[in-house]
Amino acid sequence: MGKGTLQPKTFLEEHIPQILAGLILLQPVMDIISFWQSEMGMENTLTLVLRFAILAAVAAAGFVLSDRKRVYAALGVILLVFAACHIAAILQVDAMTLPGDGEVVGFSAILLDTANLVRVAQIPIFTLCFITFLKKSGERGYQTIQKSLLAVVLLIGAVELISVITGTNPYTYANKSLGILGWFATTNAQSAVLSMTVPIVVMGAIQKETKHVFYQFAICALGFGILYFLGTRLSFAALLATAAGLTFTILVADRSKKRSIFALLICATICVGCFKWSPMYQNRLRVAENADIKQTLIDLMVESDSTWAEDHGLEGEAYRLHSISGAYSYYLGGLVEKYGLQRVADAYGYSTEVSDIASARLEKKNFCGMMMEDSPMMSHLFGLELGDMTYLDENYDLENDFHGIYMLYGWAGLLLLGAFLLYFIGLILWALMKNAKRYYTLAAGGYGIALLMGLMHAYATAGVLRRPNASVYLSIILAVIYFLIMIRNYDNSQKIEKVCPDKKEKG
Repeated sequence: MGKGTLQPKTFLEEHIPQILAGLILLQPVMDIISFWQSEMGMENTLTLVLRFAILAAVAAAGFVLSDRKRVYAALGVILLVFAACHIAAILQVDAMTLPGDGEVVGFSAILLDTANLVRVAQIPIFTLCFITFLKKSGERGYQTIQKSLLAVVLLIGAVELISVITGTNPYTYANKSLGILGWFATTNAQSAVLSMTVPIVVMGAIQKETKHVFYQFAICALGFGILYFLGTRLSFAALLATAAGLTFTILVADRSKKRSIFALLICATICVGCFKWSPMYQNRLRVAENADIKQTLIDLMVESDSTWAEDHGLEGEAYRLHSISGAYSYYLGGLVEKYGLQRVADAYGYSTEVSDIASARLEKKNFCGMMMEDSPMMSHLFGLELGDMTYLDENYDLENDFHGIYMLYGWAGLLLLGAFLLYFIGLILWALMKNAKRYYTLAAGGYGIALLMGLMHAYATAGVLRRPNASVYLSIILAVIYFLIMIRNYDNSQKIEKVCPDKKEKG
């Protein structure tokens, strides 16, 4: 076949937009199924198997479609070698663990750990596959992603509304009956999903050619309303970041859309004006009140134990340890049981502040930190076993992703994932330095805000990098960023978006 002859498209190539749409729309559906499985006391085996099957199918499709199969092969080799080293590290620790130590051991624990590793590995796999899909489908694939993410936000909004009407909303903060979560099980993951998708959806509404601003107001109000009523601090930050970031982008990159600034600022101003009535603010008030009660209890326990120590003639280190023994045993019982009061006291600096010893986040960080200190060098390099973070039926898995990646997969895992994410950040910086006028568009602003919010959630919560329902959106964002910088024909894309947004490219 001659060089100038067009290659006929395969079935997969013809249906990439449909594959992308189906894959994206399946995400909230699987989340809803998982929620109701949990509500009915069922295991999440169905959705877990479905997610892994989708990952395998997408990886196979990406490999078949790719013109650079060696990249897939290289990624596969890296993941397999790392998995082998990680399993070797956890087997070494298991061989040193005694039956009465309180950790989960055995084949089931290794299987659980491997499943967790696959959840993290899906980020580069999905990203690579999405890049391949966008290379093959171009603007058609990109427009499909835009429409599918809008459909996801609309579906989530509808589910939240139905959950409130039917009284089945589980609440973002269940113990305080605050926040609208809808039929979704994990607060931090859902916060990450919405914080990443809403900026993209609002950006898409602003890009849409329409004589009426009602559509833009409606989408902006929907997106900001969902973030506001969810009630997490990061979702409120995403609301403000979307308003400020897209306003700045319009002023710098596309002043023809300056009327859209009013929709952004009016919706954001309403949310800020109602800040004191927001679930997030109300939750912070309750947290502060609970902290005062806990601090009073801690002070009473310390006072009682100090009096006992004085009455029995304890001095020096013995006096200090006994003074905090009651409070530490009450709030940090698992750590004291496993590592001893002396070591725990040293880790906390003998603090009696409620912000320290009653902090679940800090407790988990110290538990895993001391476990890593006691582990051999292989664990420092390739991580600890997920099952070892459960001790005496208490879960001490970390509450922030990047620190959790280090504990679970060591310096090697953290460096590999960090290098992967830094590649895309480097692409953004390279593009802006090369030709900011060309690459800094409304689309770039929307996806840039989405990436920032995804990374903020990974830094502050465990809701992204180890949550497949949230990390798939991060993969989409990274792939689109690659598309916007390395693949997109900007002259052609402007014609498609401004003249006929829904029209397919002509080959």
